[in-house]
Amino acid sequence: MLITTKGLVISQHNVKDNDRNINILTEEYGIVSINVKGALKITGSNNSSTQLFAYSNFCFNERGGRYYLNSSEPIHIFYGIRLDVEKLALACYFAEIASYAVVAEKIPRDVIRLVLNSLYFLENEKRSVSFIKPVFELRFMSETGHLPQLLGCKTCYRHDDDEMYFLIDKAVLLCGEHFRSNKITENRNTYMVSPSVLHMLRYICLVEFDRLFSFKTSGSDLRILSEISEKYILTHLSPSHKFKTLEYYKGIINYEQIFY
Repeated sequence: MLITTKGLVISQHNVKDNDRNINILTEEYGIVSINVKGALKITGSNNSSTQLFAYSNFCFNERGGRYYLNSSEPIHIFYGIRLDVEKLALACYFAEIASYAVVAEKIPRDVIRLVLNSLYFLENEKRSVSFIKPVFELRFMSETGHLPQLLGCKTCYRHDDDEMYFLIDKAVLLCGEHFRSNKITENRNTYMVSPSVLHMLRYICLVEFDRLFSFKTSGSDLRILSEISEKYILTHLSPSHKFKTLEYYKGIINYEQIFY
């Protein structure tokens, strides 16, 4: 029986002389591992549609417990991401996050939409790389069952106190009064968030998907937002797992800050 689906190639590696194994992210089947015979041949018809970050129509079948590609047709290649090492590193981080976190056969539609939209904005430079990263991290967690409680203080439900604290490890907000009454010690996972940062946190996690990238920020607000989003995804997705692509991406950022 042939299976047809749209999918995004989130990892690939070459095997033997001409074959390629790919993992694709799909809405209907989660992540599917497929063997592509002859993908590396000059005359191979599936080369472009099975390369990293190709979004394609795939037709494959199962033999002996493994999936083998029958045919494929590219929808969008996202080739522009390959031309910038910072964009490519961040896209690989997104792919590693998806590969690690997506386990169900059927995933929420907005998960793959989020990955595709993030790649689109990366490729077309419609938003800065430093902007796209926290938006992806926070919305990915929200779409996969890790939505933080951001509407108001966990204890009294006040939403606009002069002091609002976001506790990353507990994924909740506390107003200043209840932060102090609970005798919580400020640490690297506790942030007193300004009204503007709190607004962005709520916006990213709760806004309708079509408006997700429709806000602007920069400077210290973006820096704090990025710190919170990265700590949040690492704390709640898997505290013990090291995302090598994130370490590589941050290495590139540090290199550019030193030499440019």
